[in-house]
Order: sequence, then structure tokens, then C-alpha cells
Amino acid sequence: MAEDRKVYRGPARAAQNGTGAAVPPSPAGRPQPPRGGKPRRKRSRRRRSRMVLALCLLCLLIVVAVCIVLSRCSSGITGPAKADFGTPAAAWQKNDLGYYFNSSGEAIPEAVLKGMDVSKFQGEVDWEKAKAAGIDFAIIRCGYGGEWDGQEANWAQDDDQWRRNADECTRLGIPFGVYLYSYATTVEEARSEADHVARLLGLVAPPQEGLEDYTATPYQLSYPVYYDLEDKSISGIFPEEMAAITQAFFDRLVELGYTGEQGIYASLNWVRARFSDPAFDPWRDNLWIARFSDSLGYTGTYDMWQSTYMAPGADYGVQSETVDLDFVMRPFTITGIADGIGKAADPAFVNDTYQLELHLDAKDARATLTTNQASEEDGGQKIYWQSSNEDVATVDKNGTVRARTDSGECTVTATLADGTESVSCVVRVGDITIPVFATGQLAGQRNNDAVSLADVAALKASSPDAILLDAGGSLHGTLSASLTGGMDMLSSFSAAGYDLQAFGAQDLAYGIERLRSDANMAAGPSLAANLRDSEGSAIFYRSTSWNRNRITNGMNYVLERAGYKIGFFSLADTATVTEKVGLVNEETPIANDLAQTASEQVAALQAEGVDAILCVVTPGVDVSALQDTLSKLGVTAVIDGGATENQTGAVPVLAAGYGLEGVGRLDLVFTQGGSCRVQLQDSVTAAAMTANRDTWNRYASDAAASDGDAASDAADPGKDTAADAADPSTPTERAEEAEAKGASAYFNATAALAELDTDDSSILNTPLFTYGQNPDASKTISYANYLATLYEEIAENDRDHWPEGWAESEVTGVAGGVTELEYGDITRQALIDSLPATARLVLVSTTSEAAQTLIDSGNVTRTYQASLTAYEPEGDNVLLVGDTTTLAALGDGNYTILRDYGDLFWDVRMNINDNTNNFTENFVLPEAPTYGVGRNP
Repeated sequence: MAEDRKVYRGPARAAQNGTGAAVPPSPAGRPQPPRGGKPRRKRSRRRRSRMVLALCLLCLLIVVAVCIVLSRCSSGITGPAKADFGTPAAAWQKNDLGYYFNSSGEAIPEAVLKGMDVSKFQGEVDWEKAKAAGIDFAIIRCGYGGEWDGQEANWAQDDDQWRRNADECTRLGIPFGVYLYSYATTVEEARSEADHVARLLGLVAPPQEGLEDYTATPYQLSYPVYYDLEDKSISGIFPEEMAAITQAFFDRLVELGYTGEQGIYASLNWVRARFSDPAFDPWRDNLWIARFSDSLGYTGTYDMWQSTYMAPGADYGVQSETVDLDFVMRPFTITGIADGIGKAADPAFVNDTYQLELHLDAKDARATLTTNQASEEDGGQKIYWQSSNEDVATVDKNGTVRARTDSGECTVTATLADGTESVSCVVRVGDITIPVFATGQLAGQRNNDAVSLADVAALKASSPDAILLDAGGSLHGTLSASLTGGMDMLSSFSAAGYDLQAFGAQDLAYGIERLRSDANMAAGPSLAANLRDSEGSAIFYRSTSWNRNRITNGMNYVLERAGYKIGFFSLADTATVTEKVGLVNEETPIANDLAQTASEQVAALQAEGVDAILCVVTPGVDVSALQDTLSKLGVTAVIDGGATENQTGAVPVLAAGYGLEGVGRLDLVFTQGGSCRVQLQDSVTAAAMTANRDTWNRYASDAAASDGDAASDAADPGKDTAADAADPSTPTERAEEAEAKGASAYFNATAALAELDTDDSSILNTPLFTYGQNPDASKTISYANYLATLYEEIAENDRDHWPEGWAESEVTGVAGGVTELEYGDITRQALIDSLPATARLVLVSTTSEAAQTLIDSGNVTRTYQASLTAYEPEGDNVLLVGDTTTLAALGDGNYTILRDYGDLFWDVRMNINDNTNNFTENFVLPEAPTYGVGRNP
């Protein structure tokens, strides 16, 4: 209290006399007696006592206030409460606190209303029972397809239960919307479908007699008209085309008087694959997504979730065994940025779904994040904000994020006061680096003695933004690749998490149609920008993935990372296509001019607003001849699938042709100022990739020790291996997170590749055809004679494409390294064993001397007729057709490959297929001809 009095007395104050005039203070601060009379000491003491008392009371109040504040700070609410969802209800039901629960007993706090969708397949619905069972709304199928034009008989595309369902919901006051199952692949068909809906809603009269009229009592919808986009007939439609068709549908519906909400229904896979196109923006708020799971797993804008198709029908008054349930969802989300200082990128639409990211350019840059939560004054909850690393960025109670460094990354999380929902935003400060990894010339290998594609998969996992691609020359060459064509390698790419693959001419060994089929079964897009079929169409035009959702044009592709668009296109060697590739029983591809193709593809990608353009050149392309062209076009970098040394120049060139001995890497560094620079990195060697295995195996060992499930632990990094892998805040934790993700990718890819190996073993040992013995063995040519004859036939059928100067020359078929098959059921393994392993069938020119030496060696067989006489080459140079393994004996520099007819096993297999009516008949070697030496004339 003494200190309080000292503080109080310190400042000089003016006293006042009885007239109100100011009295200067006395020297030394001592009080002076009043003028004009004796000092009144009693009153002065009394006054002083009162002042002391007042001061004491004031100090006491201050102390009490401070104590209260400190008490509240130490024991009051400082963060969100622990979520209390109450007692779990049954699957998809609501508990006493109003929370819905999924089939695993977990609360769904975002769900606010429950409905069901029905069609004629649910029969006559007891809507009173449905309402009593907790159904808040309904979505009713009104019909499917377009309106009847009066032409076809027995037209029945109205839903049989539409009128009854709509009337019952209207009578009972159950809010409802409608959906139409679409088959439209053109704008005209979409407009017809709109005509159909408009009549069923009662907006227009029937255009034809025989159709029901609803105009007397038009239906009032509380929910949107949903356009149901799921039929396989639309699987080959590009996203922008589908958006145009959808727009045509709703435009026509509005023309016909519809004024309600517009929505789209689709599966989550379809949404992720197609809905990133901005042309779908008008319908994002009314997106109805189907995913039959305990959670939707989608963070973009949407309105409704179809969660299950297995709800017991009897519980909801339907006649079918089960019924679909739907929830109106109102998730807590970050909606954008209110203001900022310094460049701040809006939360970005990334990787098929919204990934919220805030990009700040440098220290002290700031931005305020907004949410869809109402303010406390308007009845909303308080929001608690937290940064995972305040050394990178802080966040205040208003959601204002401020960078505290020039470079770094953290996560800002917003949590509702009741703890039921939270949402996170990745904050990146400074430049953003996107690693691009590239393989090439794998020659059909998914593993060797040291490295497998699982090691490559782990490289991609090192960064959430990493891109992994193959630059060509990778489909053919090994045993496994021979078994299933390109499908084997494309399945391997999928297992390793590749984002896309480019194909060169040498990847076309099995033909265009087979490659298309294989690519359509792959997970990622396929590029062959300048390779066309005989009609001039891009080889992979309308190429689809295995789930029939991701549609590509096969010419270019855009990948989004960290809010940036990175465009890719590929170029294949035109000389190889026009001069050396000859596909057996297949059309030879056309190769467009490289410079022209590059110009077209760059223009197309620029029109899409990409931030960087990468050109993938497959083995055989002369990059140096294209440098000036690509530089002038604005290509950011080149990835060369045939090179083994990086090149710097007008356009940086990344070498990717190491096979499995290494993986090429470049980094795209995006600055907040909007520029992009390329940093070529040394290739990741086999030794560097395998060096990580000790770390990954440690994770597996930790998992095995803790719960005996290495795979689940590796797939869930952080459970036993990192202190806070899900939200790393220190360099050590971030390193542990990266290691854990690498382990997960490695083990998952290893398991997937092992499964492919198992499948290959099954294929190997399955009988392919039956080899029948000719009744008169003395008149049957040898298996090697047959192969040499086949080789000659293939070459002769391609004679029109032989290089100039050889068109009139004779060709000799030579089969080397051939093992005789035994009669009976022949498996793929037996057929492969009979041929030189992983060889290709080629037409070569060589010297007469080299050809003579090879044939006289006794290691090759010619056709039966040719083998009856000695080989006598004519001229200095001759033509041979055979497998690459055998012809390699001609010696380096002694021969030139003129034409490539692809994988030897595949050529033989397909010929036997033709000779056995798709393997339904026995394969029998033909009889020897009845002419020549030793035969009757």
C-alpha cells in the first residue's frame, strides 16, 4: 500500500481555494495553511484519513480485479471443448443430442437433415412410415432419358412411381426434389431430357398423345432438380463437353419455366475426375455426391451426401429390401481470404478436391482466413485458431495469419468452441518447390537385382506435391511384359503411383488397338501427342482410366500441385515411326511433325492457363534440334526419356533414360511473384534409393513389435513411428513424417507388385493352346522351320514399307535359339521358353559375309524349302528377318535394323491365335511342301 500511495502522490496536482481558483503546490510538496485564517487541523486530518481510506479501497479493488482476471486466465476456457456427441445411435440414425451416426458408430456432426431417394424400384412407399422414421426430405426419380418424340412404340421413360411419390410427399408436407437419370451425349439429347422433366413437373403440356399431363397441379419443389450423371454411355465425354451438355439441360429447363435450384448427382470418383473443370462452377453448391462409406472424404463445395444403399427398406416404408439414405451436409469450412498484406494465394482447388492452402510471399505478409461460421453476435460459435509452428506463421483470434519467416510451412487449424468440427489450412511462406521424378527405358522391367518400382514409389512420397512420370521406352522387353503386353507395365506404374506416362514408337510393339486397350486399364493419363492412327486421330484420344472416369485426349495433360497448373505434352521419334516400325496385323502409326505438334500443344496448354509447360520426349527424339523451337514457344523444361546426362541450354533438359539404374529429377520452383524456375538435380541413383530401406524396415519392425501389422502401420504414419507426423512442427518431426510416408509408399507398392507377380505366375501356367501332332510326322516341317516361315511372311507383308532401294530384294527368315515344343497343352511359359527371351522381330540389312557366317554356324534355321539347299547370298548386302538376340551374332556395326515388328513372343502367339480360331482348335504344324530336293516334283 505504501507503494500505492507513493505512486498516487507522485504527480503534482493543483489545489483549489474556496473561490475555486487554483492554488500552486507548496515547496517540497508540503501542504500550506489556507489563507485568511487559522489552519483547521481537525478537518485536514479527517480529510486525509478519508483519502487514505479511499486509496486503500481502490487498491483493494484493483487487487481483487487482478486476482479475478488471473483466476479466469488460469482456470477458465482457453480453447475448444472436448467434443461430446452423446451416446451413439444406430447406423445412420440420430441420437438424443441431435447427432447422426455412421455404421461404425462415429458421429457425423456435419449432417443436419436425413432423406432418402426413391424410384420405381422401391415400389409403393409408405410415406407416413418414412416420415415417422425420421425422413426429413425426399429426392424422387421422375424419369430417365429424353422426351418421347412420337416415333418409337411402347415408350416408357417416366418413372412408374413418380406421380404417386410426388403426390404423397406433397400431401404429407415432406419437402422433395427430383432427379432425372441422363443418357445424353449431345446438347440436343440434353434439351430433350429437359423437356421430359418440364412435363413431369407440370410446367408444359405433353407434346404427344399417350403421355401423362401434370399441368393441372404443377409440383412445388423444395430441393433442386438433379441431373444424374453416371451412365456408362457418357463415360467417354470430356469434362468440358459434359459441362456444356449439363448447361444445355438447365438452360432449356429455365426456358420452359423452371425457377428452382439446379443440382448434379454423381459418384465421388466421377466428381474427382471431372468436376475440377471450372465449367461446373454453377452447380457446386448443389452437388449431390454418392459414396457408400462411413465418410464422404470430399472437402470441396457440395450440399448432399448419398451415404448408403443398404438401409433396411422395411424401416422406411419401402417395398424393396434396401433403400438409399442421404444427408444434407453443412460442414465447417474455410471459405477464403478477407484481406491481406503481401501476396496471398486463395485456398486452391488441388488434386481433384479442395486442398486449402494459403501462400504468403515473405516475412510479415499476412492474410485473414474466413469461415462459413456465423459470428457469435449472430448466434454462431466461437472459433479457436491454432498454428502448428509459430516460427513459420502465427494466427490470432480473428483468423489473421502472419508469416514469421521468409520460408517455411505449417498448418493453421480452426476449431469450433464445442470441439465437434475443425478445419485446417496449409500455410506456405516463400517459394514453392514441386519435384518432378521421371523414369525411362525400363524395357518392361519393374524390378532388377537391386531396385524395384517400389523404390521409385517412395521417391514420390517424399513430397506431397511430387509428380512421377515415365518418359517412354518402357513397355516391352522382359518376360512379364511379354505375357500381357503393355498392361503389365501400366499396372506396375499404377502400383507405384505414377501420374502419367508417355509412349514412343517402340512402345507400339503390340499395335495401336492393344496399346489403347492397355492404356484404358491404367490409372493415369497416357501421352503420345504426335502419334496418330491411320485416320489421323490421336492414339489416345478419349483415353479413359480403369474406373472410366478420367478422360484424356492423349495429346496433353494438366496436373495441379499447390495451386499451380503444370502442363505436359509428349513427342515421339518421327523417323522411327515412318521408317522402322511395322506392326504385325496392325496399322502403322502416323507421326506428325515435331515442331508443328509442339506449337499446337503449347498453345492448347497456354489456353488452359498453365503456369509451366514440360515437354516429354521419348527415346529417339533429337532434343538438340528442337531447342530453339521449344524455347521460342515458352516450354519450361524438357524430359528426355532416352538421355542419361542432363543438359542446360535455352531449355533445360532432364535425363530420364537410366532404366532402373536411376531416376531423373528436376524441381519446379514457383515464386510468389508468379515466375517459375527450373533446377536440374542429379539423378537419384539405385544406391540412393535402396539406402532408405533400412529406415523403412525400421518402421515395419516398430509396427510388428507394437501391433504385428507392418502394413497398417506403414500406411498410417505417426501411430508408432513419429511424435506428431500428422501435424509436424519441428524439422525432426517433419523428417520422420517424410520417412513414414516413404515407408508407406514402399511397402504398399511392394505388395501391389508382388500381387502382379502372382498373377503373372498364374497366367504363365495356364494352358494357352493345344499342340497337335500331324498324323504323318515324316511330312511335318520343324517348329523352327515354321518360325522362320512366319518371320518371312511378316516381312513380305510389310514390303511396301521397306526403305527405298530394298523393295525388290529377297529376304531370308532365320530362327535362332529355338527349342522344340512338346505335343499337348502349351502354356505361355512353354511358348516363351521355346523362343529367345525378350527378343523382338526385326528386318535387318547386313553384309553377305556376315549373313553367310551366321547361317553356316548351325545355330539358325531357315524355312523348310530354303533349308533344302545351301545358303548363297546374292550381292554385297542382303536382308535377314529374325529375332534381335540371334541377329546380334552378326556383330556390332555389321547390320542395320530397317523395320521393327515388335515383341517376338507376341508375334508368334498372335499367329497361333489366328491359326487356331482364337485357340479353340488344335495347333498343328503344316506338312512339308511336296517339291524340292527329297520330295516328289
